[in-house]
Amino acid sequence: MVHRKGMVRAAACAALACAGIVRAGEGVAAQDQGPFFRPLMLDDVATAPAADHAAAPAPAATPKPLMSVLDKAGIAKPLNDAGINIYGFVEGGYTYSASAPPGNVITGRVFDTKHERIVLDQLDLTIERVIDYAAAAKAGKFDIGGRFEALYGWDAGLIHSSGLYDNPATLGVSKGYYSSRTQPENQFDINQAYLDVAVPLGTGLRVRAGKFVTPLGAEVINPTGNALYSHSYLFGFAIPFTQTGIIGEYKLNDDWLIDAGITRGWNQSIRDNNGSPDFLGTVTWTPQESDALKKWTVAVSLSEGPQGTHDNHDWWTVIDIVATYAASDKVTLKLNADYGDAPHSGQWYGIAGYASYVLNPVVTLNARAEWYSDQNGFTLGLVGANNVYEATVGVAITPFPNNDIGKNLVIRPEVRMDYSDKRFYDGATDHYQFTAALDAYFVF
Repeated sequence: MVHRKGMVRAAACAALACAGIVRAGEGVAAQDQGPFFRPLMLDDVATAPAADHAAAPAPAATPKPLMSVLDKAGIAKPLNDAGINIYGFVEGGYTYSASAPPGNVITGRVFDTKHERIVLDQLDLTIERVIDYAAAAKAGKFDIGGRFEALYGWDAGLIHSSGLYDNPATLGVSKGYYSSRTQPENQFDINQAYLDVAVPLGTGLRVRAGKFVTPLGAEVINPTGNALYSHSYLFGFAIPFTQTGIIGEYKLNDDWLIDAGITRGWNQSIRDNNGSPDFLGTVTWTPQESDALKKWTVAVSLSEGPQGTHDNHDWWTVIDIVATYAASDKVTLKLNADYGDAPHSGQWYGIAGYASYVLNPVVTLNARAEWYSDQNGFTLGLVGANNVYEATVGVAITPFPNNDIGKNLVIRPEVRMDYSDKRFYDGATDHYQFTAALDAYFVF
């Protein structure tokens, strides 16, 4: 395969850039044993942290408990008048591995790596002002919004970006704020901090500057945006977690949305591991021509640029596709596919399929099946090519769906079977790994 980017690739980047909207991902080093801040979890030695890919869900019409409390205290009205919302969530979980892994560390996972341990996964607080840039364009006005999201817990230690509460497990960092990703167990992070500006141009342009979760992938850091507790290999090893830069979003029409920008690289923020920006573009198709087509949403993203530490010549390429089919009010199907190439280091690619079925207001059945291939062991930390497979089945239980406070509690038991064609699990001694897990989160 040709690793040097040719004229076709350059033309694709130029076309998205000329559309006036650019996005980019954060960089990692070719010599850093795998892309991004993902934990390898072989001997409890991590590559790096995980980023939350998707933002927290938009505030619901019914105020969340925190805003209700602020309302009773007489504080919520000025916030509401300014369009500011304050909310968050807390998540805790427990995972059991049938093989009792060495050091009680579960291999191949991003967050749920502790065997037989109750973990405070995430305590999140978000202050946000969402802007409607289409409405601002119609009114011929500028508008300003943004988001500040602070995170505390076990997961925070795995998703630090370079220069911000990082640790030596962060690629390109020799010394950091924390001594390691596991000490202390619960760490603090600023997951997102960005400013949004609505520009009255055409149908409306939103410009975002700051640190934000990557738009790549079907799964996100925020547990309320996922159907299952455990994460896919694609989320954990194929794409970045967070990115810092400037991106724009422009809606061409009801069918097409374009996002594009430049960032400092995969999981880079205050510091940059190679001093060079990269490019990220996403095209989202939401067809409106018929009721059948309206069931589909397809997003294709391209991350292109130098990601290696002290290496601004070898450009990494990642193509990410997420297709969602809302078959009915009860059934949703999703497909996520990734292809990644790091010159002189390796290629990785895979596909994951998801299915959700709303049984009733209390119970939703969820499933995921996945294949992930790492040709040189670059992302998984093994020598030589490796193929891993996993199948996960879970249930999302909302025990009090009709209670204004209780409906914000979700409990998610799941079982998962992993298989690797090389000895990967339990300290690289086993081909199989079976786990059972339970988590619960409460949105406030």
